[in-house]
Amino acid sequence: MKVCTHDVQANWEQPLLCVTHSDRPIDRERCSLNFLTQRYAAGDRLPPKEPFESLVHARHHSPYLGEVTVWDVSHNVGGELRPRLISRFRPETDKPQHAIWYDGRLWVLGLFSLEAYDKNLAHVGTVADPWLSGAHTIFPTEDGRLLVSCSASDSVLVVDPRRYEVVQALRLPESLYGVNYPLSRGDSVVEHFVPNDYQLTHLNCAYPWKGGILVSTLIQGAVGWFDPHGNYQELLRGFVGCHGVRVDPRDGRIYFCDSCLGVVVFLTADLGVHERLQVGLDWLHDATHIDGSLYAAAVSDRNAIAFVDIDRREIVGELPCEQFGQSTQFLYYGR
Repeated sequence: MKVCTHDVQANWEQPLLCVTHSDRPIDRERCSLNFLTQRYAAGDRLPPKEPFESLVHARHHSPYLGEVTVWDVSHNVGGELRPRLISRFRPETDKPQHAIWYDGRLWVLGLFSLEAYDKNLAHVGTVADPWLSGAHTIFPTEDGRLLVSCSASDSVLVVDPRRYEVVQALRLPESLYGVNYPLSRGDSVVEHFVPNDYQLTHLNCAYPWKGGILVSTLIQGAVGWFDPHGNYQELLRGFVGCHGVRVDPRDGRIYFCDSCLGVVVFLTADLGVHERLQVGLDWLHDATHIDGSLYAAAVSDRNAIAFVDIDRREIVGELPCEQFGQSTQFLYYGR
């Protein structure tokens, strides 16, 4: 790990905003709704013609790396929000996908790795699993576990952070999403990475909800739910390219990014569209609640973090991120 900036004297007990930045620039043509719809509508996409054993290691899937930044967003100057950078570092063996500051540890989720660090950035633990591949997000549950979304295995991994072990794996059902490879828990999708076009759903987020797990998928543009017993149901679909499903802590509403259109979508209690908030143009990768009506959004088409007051429907601040990478990815705010 290459450390660029790190302030141990900062208040690490408060909620912090963690951001991942990719060295990969936005390809606007490949981010369009038309492109994604046509790409995944190909009739011969599944099952793949390429044998599972011929697929290469996950590290060969992407030539890009990236950075992680951690911000104190309580910093104000004259009443204006001025986020203060307290940590910036670059993992050198895996592309960082998502990072969270949780329970005194900084968890850094890469494409095929999950590492934990203390506030001094000393390494304290590693989680490894055959299905931990194409990883996207990591979120804590109320009972202290961690949910890891993995696109290459179309699965959610449930991690015990005390033992650094995966204790449960839930795969999206082939009965609903088609068949690619009949994965057993011993099949390593790290050693044999299943690329996007061979994936069932491109699962990109897993978030706790009603004792179970909400998920969002890019290919179908679907939001689904694993109930507390592990049974799956699809709640809605059609938002092709959607990312980052979450729940607003103020009222329990589900929200996600309609990425191709640059919109945050908030749902009603009966899963209809309550409102759509325009933040980006070509690609809005992620959005997360900060406090009250304030949200942060990873506006990849501007390579920035926008701070949005959703009640006023207004961008109240923007943090340029060109110095950290080519595009902003996933966000987390918490402690």
